[in-house]
Amino acid sequence: MAPTLNTARLTLRSIRRADGPRIQLVFPRIEITEYLNASIPWPYPPGGAEQFLDFILPQIESGSRFVWAITLRDVSDDLLIGLIDLDVHGTFHRGFWLMPEHHQKGYMTEAVTAVNDFAFDVLKMPLMRLGNAVPNLGSRRIKEKSGAVLVDVIPDVPFVSGVFPEEVWELTAEAWRENRADFLASAIRLRK
Repeated sequence: MAPTLNTARLTLRSIRRADGPRIQLVFPRIEITEYLNASIPWPYPPGGAEQFLDFILPQIESGSRFVWAITLRDVSDDLLIGLIDLDVHGTFHRGFWLMPEHHQKGYMTEAVTAVNDFAFDVLKMPLMRLGNAVPNLGSRRIKEKSGAVLVDVIPDVPFVSGVFPEEVWELTAEAWRENRADFLASAIRLRK
């Protein structure tokens, strides 16, 4: 189970089976899924969230993966507005999505900060490998600001909205620590 992580405006709590209806409600939007891996069925089927939870919850229980629901701290409910995961043994270690109405507010920067700190300070990971479709500029900016280095581009990778080259990044613990303050400051600027 993922430990609860708090930021200035967010609570990242472990995903749970009760999140299924919310995921099923918000996830079938192309603006959320367009640059996610094509292994996600599209159009997103009825029951897709339950299938996702059936797949992911055993990985969480085994400790090989941490998946957090991103929730707002200043509201009485704890409905997720996105997800962020850390796959300790995966090809790519961190992935995320956020409902579009919450973009450009610095929320993902806060969530990534908390997860990177957990990965490097608690789990003592020496580096993270990260990937994104080339047209996914928001994801690219997160990586660049955090200190990740582009190490490869894989041609012709299938994503939900088509086939694109995929950028491969590496973020070391040292680079993260050097860039952390400026990275988090960028989220604070978006709050103003």
